[in-house]
Amino acid sequence: MTDDPNTAVTHDARRRRISPVWLIPVGAALIGLWLIYQNVMSRGPEITLALDTAEGLEAGKTLVKVRSVEVGHLESVRLADDYEGAVATVQMNPDTADLLVADSRFWVVKPRVGRQGISGLGTILSGAYIQLQPGNADTSQRRFKVQDTPPATSSDEPGVSVRLTNDGDNSLAVGDPIIYQGQTVGQIEASEFSLEKKRMEYRVFVRDPYAELITDTTQFWLRSGIDFHLGSDGVDVQTGSLQSILAGGVTFGRANGVDAGEKASDGQAFKLYATRSAANQDRFDRKIRYVILLDDSVRGLNPGAPVEYRGLRIGTVVEVPFFRDDFNYDQLSDFKIPVLIAIEPQRPANSWTQWSDAQWREKTRRFFANGLRATIKSGNLLTGSTFIDVHFEDKTSDYTPTTIGAYDVFPSVPSSITSIQSQLSDLMDKLNAIDIRPIANDLRHTLETSNATLDELHRATRNINRLLESKDTRELPRTLRVTLGELQQTLDGFQQGAPAYGEFSRSLDRLNRVLDDVAPLARTLHDRPNALIFGRPDDGDPMPKAAR
Repeated sequence: MTDDPNTAVTHDARRRRISPVWLIPVGAALIGLWLIYQNVMSRGPEITLALDTAEGLEAGKTLVKVRSVEVGHLESVRLADDYEGAVATVQMNPDTADLLVADSRFWVVKPRVGRQGISGLGTILSGAYIQLQPGNADTSQRRFKVQDTPPATSSDEPGVSVRLTNDGDNSLAVGDPIIYQGQTVGQIEASEFSLEKKRMEYRVFVRDPYAELITDTTQFWLRSGIDFHLGSDGVDVQTGSLQSILAGGVTFGRANGVDAGEKASDGQAFKLYATRSAANQDRFDRKIRYVILLDDSVRGLNPGAPVEYRGLRIGTVVEVPFFRDDFNYDQLSDFKIPVLIAIEPQRPANSWTQWSDAQWREKTRRFFANGLRATIKSGNLLTGSTFIDVHFEDKTSDYTPTTIGAYDVFPSVPSSITSIQSQLSDLMDKLNAIDIRPIANDLRHTLETSNATLDELHRATRNINRLLESKDTRELPRTLRVTLGELQQTLDGFQQGAPAYGEFSRSLDRLNRVLDDVAPLARTLHDRPNALIFGRPDDGDPMPKAAR
């Protein structure tokens, strides 16, 4: 078989030729790739959000916003793999990659009613949306945790962030204000209960320029709006504004006489007190403790009650009653109740001295020997609160240093109330020892006699009343007036110059002459009563007698 050259040439030309028909699918493929590239580049990054609940969120409708500008939308929502929450897929707009860094924060904006007021009312009609707060980190991130509440402050706002710890019960929440002299200067950013330390821990942010006020000597306390104190010093009620009553919050300050100190650093810890008085009390950290053995009732004596000397506070009651395992209870004679007190040298009443703790104890022992004693006194009759009063007694027994456990005993004396009660008890015992039956019998007899006398007096009074009411008694004034008139007429007849007066004068003259004639006979009868019978003796001439 021979090869045909014409046939071979014709066959090779057909194999190398490309049909123009293939240009159509190639062009379509290139266009598709370009469209895919444009679609990918125009869609922006895709992120995943972890939520506790998807309440108010809808795929295809819920938007992602930054400063009210749309930057993405929610594509899908599903349950988490562990069924403990929800997972949302969000398609972000182009050129938003710089917003998605490690410290970016997301939260759901919806209507909220809290102590800070009402927020998110605009979402009632438009629906809830996801708010994005961009961060400042350099690391890019595509998975985020959505917060339950909006962040209190912006991450780039200048200021200082400190930690507050509180052992008591309070109702502070994230977003509660930090107030200084009526001005809101910050907020609570986070709150957490430490199960290990059994206390609440708060992260507080104070913005500039108020951050300059936070130093290492600053004290924080709760701002309840209404501060009601009932103690031995009386009743103290302080009220704040309506906002402070509704929102509460925290305030801060510095005690009088305390240096400003150094500016606080980020993360520095402070203690959160219940009241300002508690904060002021806690700054007296130098304490010299004693035990007082009280004979009196400790009702109304509470920890925190003052220890005073002539009205000046020098210390504080620490614990009532104070029992410890190392106590020698044999020393608690007469069932006295131990009370732990603390003398605080840093108080203004004690700050004039620069004694060390050892010098304080030595000086105090001298005072004990000179009659320094403690007693319990009533501080407020309304509340029944009591306090410890320290004073010098004139008459005291000799002081013998005594210790109970690791504490010196502060000598005490019974209170004046107890002394009065003791005296009254002794008086009642004496009164009970008196036999009052004879006294009662005499008193009963006296009462019976008095009743009889009163009966007689009543009868006499009735007789007098009948006498006064009789007709003759009523006529007595008229008869007396008539008699007095007749007597006046009779006296008028004996006036000088009247005939009756002359006759009366002559009768008196005759009577005087008769008396003169009878006078010798009267003298003779006086000297010799028998002269009328035997006659007058012849005694001769009588001898004159000398005048006596």
